[in-house]
Amino acid sequence: MKTSTQMALIVGLACAASGIHWAAQGRPSGDPMEEIARIPLREGEIEAAALLAMDPASVLIIDARRVDEWQADGIDGAVSITPLSDEDLVLQLERHADALFGASLIAVYCGDIHCALSHELAERLKRDHAALLGGEIKVVHGGLPALKAAGAKGRSGS
Repeated sequence: MKTSTQMALIVGLACAASGIHWAAQGRPSGDPMEEIARIPLREGEIEAAALLAMDPASVLIIDARRVDEWQADGIDGAVSITPLSDEDLVLQLERHADALFGASLIAVYCGDIHCALSHELAERLKRDHAALLGGEIKVVHGGLPALKAAGAKGRSGS
């Protein structure tokens, strides 16, 4: 009996918290770009349009998603470096060492507007692999949806 009471209390608190959040933030619109616009730019992030306006020769874009996702719909010119691979991260970095060291900006994205994977990878690169990096690391605000909305072409040309 005690366990079911505790569970009911937890569910009730979670429902109340989500109701308060919706009251304060409003109902999600379903439009990714509208949602991205509502999310403040965090420290260490770059807007997709600003990234795409930069000289492509000075930027390395990293897709932090699984390799099969990058292959299916990654951004043209992006490389796949992901902690979600069976391959060791150091080996993935070594394969792109020249590009990593030569870039003035390294921009990391993932597939979701709220994806924490790109932030996790960016922090890991800064913390553990700074010697391989030529420039600063930023996370693309809004991830892949923002890049596509800003006009980035996919690997298949779409």
